[in-house]
Amino acid sequence: MMDGNSFRYQKAVASKFPLFISQDGTNGEVKKKALSYTQITFMQHVDLEPVRTERPGENVAYYKIANHYKWALDELFIKHDFRRVIILEDDMEIAPDFFDYFEAAAKLLDTDKSIMAVSSWNDNGQKQFVYDPKALYRSDFFPGLGWMLTKSTWMELSPKWPKAYPYCCLLILRSADMLFFTVFYHLFLP
Repeated sequence: MMDGNSFRYQKAVASKFPLFISQDGTNGEVKKKALSYTQITFMQHVDLEPVRTERPGENVAYYKIANHYKWALDELFIKHDFRRVIILEDDMEIAPDFFDYFEAAAKLLDTDKSIMAVSSWNDNGQKQFVYDPKALYRSDFFPGLGWMLTKSTWMELSPKWPKAYPYCCLLILRSADMLFFTVFYHLFLP
């Protein structure tokens, strides 16, 4: 549920960039909360088809998540024709420099085709582990949560998007010449 942490800087950002909220499903309280924000475009993904898992007893939530991601990214990149999109989970608390970081990292993403995505999440970004809060690192692990992707990368991934577990499959979805993908992630000290 959207608790406001991700939208703390929403008004300042909305003056520079379009903001979208994508809801998966029909929960009225979620929709009401999403629509309570100003300067937001609301998208709603409603898929009432029964989920067919590949293995008996598998959690259908992973299939629904993958389906929603694909639908939302197709909407943003194809229908709205954005060159880049930042995907932010609704419960992620963001740093004051979150959007400045992505604005600066966009240049790297646009010029270095070996970078698949830029992420702001780092599991080790805690005070006791960080020696240089301005450092950027490459990784062959996809940290998700708050990440930016280009349209050209999405157009490569979309037709191959998995039915479930998209974060786990991103490495193998890339073409052979880009098998080793990189993600920049930011270390933030509060």
